[in-house]
Amino acid sequence: MIKDFALYDAIGIVGSLFIAGAYLAVTRKWLAGDQPTFQALNLIGAALILFSLWYRPNAGAILIEVLWIIIAITSLIGHWRKR
Repeated sequence: MIKDFALYDAIGIVGSLFIAGAYLAVTRKWLAGDQPTFQALNLIGAALILFSLWYRPNAGAILIEVLWIIIAITSLIGHWRKR
């Protein structure tokens, strides 16, 4: 496994840490779930994971990351429209 580890794998791991970190921040009340920062962290994380999936495709994982991206973008747009 280690010999097959590539830069895109590391990028996917960083993306997972972004999403998990955002979730941790919301559950610990360091951040509110309706804040743009939360959505931006999810967007960045999902994009990084999706990038890694380009090299190691998995249909289910691709679908969930695309959904995360759509949710984050629509939430950010909604937030900006309210301002």
